[in-house]
Amino acid sequence: MRGWRKVTFKTIGAGLFIAALFYRARPNVQIYCAGLLLVFLGEALRLWAAGHLRKNRVVTTTGPYAYVKNPLYLGTLLILLGFCSAAGQGPLLLVGLAVFVFYYAPAKKQTEAARLRALFGAAWTDYDRSVPDYFPRWRAYPLRSAQRWNGSWVIGNGEHRTAMAVMISLVLLAMRM
Repeated sequence: MRGWRKVTFKTIGAGLFIAALFYRARPNVQIYCAGLLLVFLGEALRLWAAGHLRKNRVVTTTGPYAYVKNPLYLGTLLILLGFCSAAGQGPLLLVGLAVFVFYYAPAKKQTEAARLRALFGAAWTDYDRSVPDYFPRWRAYPLRSAQRWNGSWVIGNGEHRTAMAVMISLVLLAMRM
């Protein structure tokens, strides 16, 4: 039942965010294009990360994970920034950033770090100490594996649904111009 509540919370939260985003949104072309760039960068990062992620099987250290521990969350943050910018919603951007920085990121770090430490032990501990959470490092993690990007993992990780939702939302926002 816990997983069901998690999915429901995410769905309701995303729905409320999108509704707030589009409420009174009247983006102009320049603002929309600037936001669009951030959204595309965020989704590209998420697609790249999802193609390397093998949840609960290994400590993922390839692709963007060689530079930043949470590329999926970083991609989500870029998408948030992009949508708020594209819609000209500065106040909503501040609320979204506050929720991400003070609630979402710390809660995720606490629960995921404990779970991954229990699953992978020293391999996770070394990776956790060596790779930053959200600000990418310039050099790749030296103990990264040779794993290659795999498109079927993108689908297996459900990122194709996120990408579709992002694209539909961009089209709806563009229709508001």
